[in-house]
Amino acid sequence: MALLKFTIKLFKVKKKETRRITRQLSPADKERLKKRQKQIADELPELIKRDQIRKHACEETTLSGELRRAIQASPLSLTVIAKQSGISQRILDDFLTADQTLSSDVLDRLAAILGCHVS
Repeated sequence: MALLKFTIKLFKVKKKETRRITRQLSPADKERLKKRQKQIADELPELIKRDQIRKHACEETTLSGELRRAIQASPLSLTVIAKQSGISQRILDDFLTADQTLSSDVLDRLAAILGCHVS
């Protein structure tokens, strides 16, 4: 059995300073805010669950796990990575949560985009 050595380039991401803008909210703004807060509260449990699955999948000691870690460490957005690799964002997200495997040609494209080399 051949042993694979996987090299990952780590990127430093600059943090942006947050600007806070304050103003009085109109009744329409308050209503929109309440709707958004409810939407977030409704979606949050599923997002937390998918994030935990994603973290677990990144811990795998496999080639796919290494690629998942490289994707998470990349300064590129998931949208850009998906587009450059020729797959949809949904397929990439399903790969990150280990819900879907990818073909070897897609794995090769992902490795090339991320600057990873299998040796």
